[in-house]
Amino acid sequence: MQGFNELGFKALRLFVAVLDHGSFSEVARREGLAPSSISRQIQLMEQALSQQLLYRHTRAVSPTEAGRLLGHYARQVLAQWEEAEQALREQESEPSGLVRINAPVVFGQRHLSPWLGELYRRYPKLQLDIQQTDNFVDPLQEGADLLFRIGTLADSGMQARIFASQRYQVAASPAYLAEHGTPQHPEQLADHQCLAYKGESGQQRWFFRKGKRDWVPYNVKAPLTSNHADTLTQAAEQGLGLVMFPSWLMLGEALDQGRLVPLFEDYQVSIGLEPQQIAALWPGSRRLSVKVRTVIDFFVEKFGPVPYWDR
Repeated sequence: MQGFNELGFKALRLFVAVLDHGSFSEVARREGLAPSSISRQIQLMEQALSQQLLYRHTRAVSPTEAGRLLGHYARQVLAQWEEAEQALREQESEPSGLVRINAPVVFGQRHLSPWLGELYRRYPKLQLDIQQTDNFVDPLQEGADLLFRIGTLADSGMQARIFASQRYQVAASPAYLAEHGTPQHPEQLADHQCLAYKGESGQQRWFFRKGKRDWVPYNVKAPLTSNHADTLTQAAEQGLGLVMFPSWLMLGEALDQGRLVPLFEDYQVSIGLEPQQIAALWPGSRRLSVKVRTVIDFFVEKFGPVPYWDR
């Protein structure tokens, strides 16, 4: 096999071209070589492999069984080589071109949009097409290069870069707590008004756990439900009850400014038993291009090892 290894990728390319065109002369014309030169390269391959690769006819050539098998693997090797060459070329160039992004509506507004100016100043040759929707998106059908998604990561054939785990918080206004008291244990939720998110799958349940214990669900009394986070947040700030949302969604500014007060800080809280992640997804069948990787790396930097909304 040593002799074959020395022939390199040029011989493989010529061999595959002969399989595609069925003719030494046609490949010679396309490559600007003599037919005898191409025939000699194939002969050297056959000698190195101790296998006949082609049946030679007067006007055409056809592969033997060994030739078909080698052709199958040769195409894979050449494709991987071309992919590596392209990746190396891109590594030397400035990220440029169109990146089609799909993101949840509110997450996009709060945690993508504020950084776009810096992204464009750093990479002026990038172009972005950002579509924001909370509906399921098939990236292959919709043509999306990158999906920002929040939830339980399923084994869907997608590759992922996880930015952070989604963390929930419970909060209420100082005025509400002054009037109704501050709950210390989830069982006390039965004595409080809770403002619950209600979407297409119904009203969310609230789960609590301490340390590594099992999650415990609690049904909350909800005089106000809504499918809009800002509605519930503003209602909580007006003293109407307790609210629970992901930390990225609402609580940072409201807590910092004292409009809401965090509760149950000794507990983990969630809306379900499965861990939820904030991640960037892309089709596993696609090589991650430099321009897409640049966008992912930029937001990895901006969100931080511990995301800024959880600090």
